[in-house]
Amino acid sequence: MADVSGCPLTGISACPVMASVMLQPPAGPNEGHLLPHLSTSPVGDSHLPASSVGDSGLLTSPISSSASVTLKGSVTPSPRMKKLLEGANHPGDSHNPPQPPQWLDRELFDRGREFYKRYLYCLGTSDLLSLVMTLSAERALKPLIYTGRSDTPMKALRRYFSTLLHLITWFTGDVWDPNNSAHKDILFVRSIHCKLSRTFNSSTYKEKVTAINVTKKGHKEPAKSLNSAIRQDLQRVAEETLPLETADTPVIYINQLDMSLTQYAFMGLIVAHPEKLGAGAATEEEIAGLIHFWRGIGWLMGVEDQYNFCSGSLVETKELCLEVERLIFIPLLAKVDWNYEHMATSLMTGINYIVPFISYPAMFRYLAYILDIPVSTFVSKTSYLHSFHYWLMRLTFSLILLVPCLLVLLNSLFLSLIDVAQRKRFKLTMSGSPKLHEASPEH
Repeated sequence: MADVSGCPLTGISACPVMASVMLQPPAGPNEGHLLPHLSTSPVGDSHLPASSVGDSGLLTSPISSSASVTLKGSVTPSPRMKKLLEGANHPGDSHNPPQPPQWLDRELFDRGREFYKRYLYCLGTSDLLSLVMTLSAERALKPLIYTGRSDTPMKALRRYFSTLLHLITWFTGDVWDPNNSAHKDILFVRSIHCKLSRTFNSSTYKEKVTAINVTKKGHKEPAKSLNSAIRQDLQRVAEETLPLETADTPVIYINQLDMSLTQYAFMGLIVAHPEKLGAGAATEEEIAGLIHFWRGIGWLMGVEDQYNFCSGSLVETKELCLEVERLIFIPLLAKVDWNYEHMATSLMTGINYIVPFISYPAMFRYLAYILDIPVSTFVSKTSYLHSFHYWLMRLTFSLILLVPCLLVLLNSLFLSLIDVAQRKRFKLTMSGSPKLHEASPEH
């Protein structure tokens, strides 16, 4: 099992961590390497590598906006939110150099790395819940559907697991050392973003991506789908919230706003709601370290400082997280359709192959609990088994606060699960190209 540098545990959480869309790079020369030997395609030490990527990016994110952002309702976005929205008009890579910026606090950054090692289970669950939320944005969903590489449980599991292994590389390695595999890996992913931005913003692909849906991919909506119940439950909430409108002007795929909201997808829920995700005992210094870690990762990914989601203080970043949830994602959830439900269900079903007691209905219900959204209609249409999954999550995170050693046990259990997924049953790799045994689960 892998050694997580300095961590009292070994390996990595089986409940992975991932950004919003899970579009992954193709297999590279190190495809078969397991976690102890993570490496990446060779890249230069100080220049962004040229990419030969095929289908989509690792960290592209949930929502974008066009040149003019119009907000409905009486609530005015904060100055910080307005600044983030301006990033929709700027390409996702600002071409800032992949060296440590002047503001970098290495001690605080490393504290964020330690946060990952201590709260693997909590962060893994938080990031899965973020996916359930951010997939509500069509700009996250359409490229996923178009590529056809995440629309079944096994495909989604491959994409998800690959992203997890990239993230492990970043928080266990030294992303600031040009000779370290973590630094090379993050520049490799950054090059993918550049490639994908050119691809999806081209006239050849943009129209096709916009027109795609899961029905065209052969996934028909069943009679007992749940998306109408979500819309019914969230209608009142959405009316009281501030949805985003896209002006009738060209949009930029993988822009600075996309990248900023991707940072939120990795750390936002646990920063804004730590007590509901088992991290209620985390100190302010620990959470500030997590925020600074993602500020540094954002810089290395090409996010300009003015659009960096994590450039503020702990209090400012938490307030921004809550504002993004209230003004962007809750209104988006109120409009979800079969495209969203199918892709979210595929993801959670795939995760259930390696992590038991995971289901889409339970995860959505827990997300609603975190966001304080009543979903009585949705709950009435789910099964007793899904309710059991939900209450098991509630119990688990409550017990973590009361019995801290339980987190160590859960981390260890997840380490074992991910080891099985890598070595025995699925042989999943960072490239996202698992070599399945003949007895792979049916779906």
